[in-house]
Order: sequence, then C-alpha cells, then structure tokens
Amino acid sequence: MENSKQPIEGVTTGILNLSGAKLYYETKGNGPVLLMIPGANGDHFIFTPIREILSKSFTVVTYDRRGFSDSKLVGEQDYTHRINTDADDAAALLKHLTTQPAFVFASSSGALVSLQLMVRHSEIIKALVPHEPTALKYLPDFDKWKAQNQEVYDLYKKDGEGPAKEKFVNEIIPGTQDGEYMKAGKGPETPNTTYWFENEIRQYPPTDFDTNKLEENKDKIIFCVGRDSLNTMPAWPVTNLAKQFGTEILYVPGGHLGYVLHPVEFAKDLLAGLQKRGKI
Repeated sequence: MENSKQPIEGVTTGILNLSGAKLYYETKGNGPVLLMIPGANGDHFIFTPIREILSKSFTVVTYDRRGFSDSKLVGEQDYTHRINTDADDAAALLKHLTTQPAFVFASSSGALVSLQLMVRHSEIIKALVPHEPTALKYLPDFDKWKAQNQEVYDLYKKDGEGPAKEKFVNEIIPGTQDGEYMKAGKGPETPNTTYWFENEIRQYPPTDFDTNKLEENKDKIIFCVGRDSLNTMPAWPVTNLAKQFGTEILYVPGGHLGYVLHPVEFAKDLLAGLQKRGKI
C-alpha cells in the first residue's frame, strides 16, 4: 500500500481508496480493533501517546479524517452532507480492517462523527465511547451556542486563526489546562485548521442526530466526560443524553484533551470503563 510517512516500529500504514478521498490510516497492536476518530485537528497524530498504551490490548486504528493531513481529497465533495461522509469513511475503514464489530473511541468533533457512525452503521460497532461531543441539539440553549460558533467563524474570516481559536477556547473550555494547551498552538494558519473552520465549526455541532437510533443502541454507547470538564459546555450534551437514556457516564482524567495530557491515566480508566460495561 502507498504511504507518505516514515516507518515507525510496530506500525502498519495504509491508504484506503474511497469515493472522493484517499484515507490515510495506521494500525498498531493485536486484539480486537479499536478505531480512534480525531477531533478538530483531524490528524491521527493526536492519539500517538495513548495508542502506545492501548495497543497492548487492541489493534488500534488511527487515521486522518477526509481532507486533513494525508487523507487527500479527490474530485468534487458533497459538503451539504459531510458529517455523513465522515461517518461512512469510518465505517468503510472498519469494514476494510475487520469482519467483527469493533470498538470506537472519538473526541470532540470526532465524537460528533462517531454519533453519526452509530446512527448509520450500528451493526459494525461493539462499543462506542464518545468523549465530549459538542452536540448542540442536546443543550437547552441551542441557539445561543450556534450563534457563538458563527461569531467565531466570522472572527476567523476577519482576523485569522489565532483570535478565532482564542475566542472559541474561551467560550467552550474557559480557564482549563486543556484550553491553554489549545491556545498555545497559535501560529501560522495550517491547512487542517483552515479546513475545520471552513467545514466543521458551523456545520457539525448543530447536527440533528437521530436520538431514537442512538437510544436503541444505548447499551453499546459509553458516554465519556473528563473530570475537569464538568463545568464546561463539552460535558453537557452527553450528560443530558445519559440522563435521558438512563445510562452511566464514564468519567476520565483531565478535560477536553485528557487523552493527550494524561494518556496513561486516561487509558487506564477507559479500559476499566469498558470492562465494567462487560465489553472486554
């Protein structure tokens, strides 16, 4: 298979050719497949530290979402249904790599994709762990948050990535270690950040998910929230959904980027949560 990365010990790389995109992915480890869907940065690299730990228990699959990093676009794209395409890409990757229902972990924008993956392809999922998806549908002040995302986008168009990213972070995760980490990434605009601002910040959070379909599969879903996120917006949608479904939330170390900043502790609690639910 073609690839554009330098070889890493124990890591297999590949390209999955799909309609409209060439999806770059990596696998490491043995055991059942665990697909990890990245958030706003869209790049598999964000999961490298925690992959090293989880690959002792799973065949960990990480990938660049369509349009990010090495997952190149081919031809015209349907941006009116892009979250569906993102979900279908994840499903195609799973079907390419395994014939068994798989585990899925996803965070932030990636967790929004994972909810749509469950809606559209529940039969290929054994357990889904959506970590802090900013699903505005499940907030009582939906219109306020949707308008704020539009304001962030407008600021991005006017003043660029840096000020827009700072406003975004200050609105959703103010005063957190995770937020400071995100803001520290300010610098020249990157293609990944530009792609997210143009195609996700306004489009993905307001998605009208099929809540009935999610509830039908509630036994497969382990809603996940960082302990440092409890007083911030990313914790609230899944907290509300878990209450509606009568399911238990998995609380993990850190906040919105807990899997990056606390990979060892995060992986330990993730595995314990899966075990408690009888998934492993």
